[in-house]
Amino acid sequence: MLRTVYWQKLRRTEIAAARDAGAVVLLPVGSTEQHGDHLPVDMDINTATAVCARAAEQVSEFPVLVAPPVWSGYSPHHMENPGTITLRHETFTAFLTDVVDSIMHHGFRHLILINGHGGNTGHLSALANKLATSGRPIAQTSWWNLVRDDFKEILDGELKGVGHACEAETSCYLALDPNGVDLSRAVRHYADSHVVPVDTAAFREAGMGFPAVFRAGTPGVHGDPTLATAEKGQKILDIAARRLAAFIRAYRRTDLAGVPTLFPDP
Repeated sequence: MLRTVYWQKLRRTEIAAARDAGAVVLLPVGSTEQHGDHLPVDMDINTATAVCARAAEQVSEFPVLVAPPVWSGYSPHHMENPGTITLRHETFTAFLTDVVDSIMHHGFRHLILINGHGGNTGHLSALANKLATSGRPIAQTSWWNLVRDDFKEILDGELKGVGHACEAETSCYLALDPNGVDLSRAVRHYADSHVVPVDTAAFREAGMGFPAVFRAGTPGVHGDPTLATAEKGQKILDIAARRLAAFIRAYRRTDLAGVPTLFPDP
């Protein structure tokens, strides 16, 4: 048994032993960005890491390691607000590629990226495709996809999922670190904020997207964090971790040997 699931807390011999035992590696990916006036800026990476650690600790049949968290992601749409640290798309994907390649270089094959920031989603999907077609397949998801329809049974507000600094996110942080949350500064806010003013009804009717930007002077929130409780957060985290643990077991049974290189890196 491992002393800890955290990669960075282990010695090299322990990591080698985990590899030899067929360990699965989880890589939390998040961001450092504003989350309104009531949440710390590590919201996204804190939650992604917690889901990974809880899932890893539930698997006893083989080792599961939680790699050092990638604490910065793609967040230019939050840069008008203090505390946000963003990476360029090219930097973000190059960094993740180097991390994945480093882990695979040491003989690990079953990697799962667990995302905690909505702004990373498209980038991670594209990266997973790029890695898979160059002979390095990885699995990836955002932690809230593991919770799915259970949000409807847990959350009280009109948003039955994850927005931004919302009921769900604030509840998770309350469950993880209640001292980091100042609910007296939480505000309910659903209004969209775009690069330029748009007819949001027309966009919705046509199924169109348009870049959202959390402008300076706005609450920096999408949802109703005033409804958050630690109990809701605990339920959300438990569901996400349980479902991730189940996937880890199934994924490890997947034979990833002999994956062809269809389109090599330049």
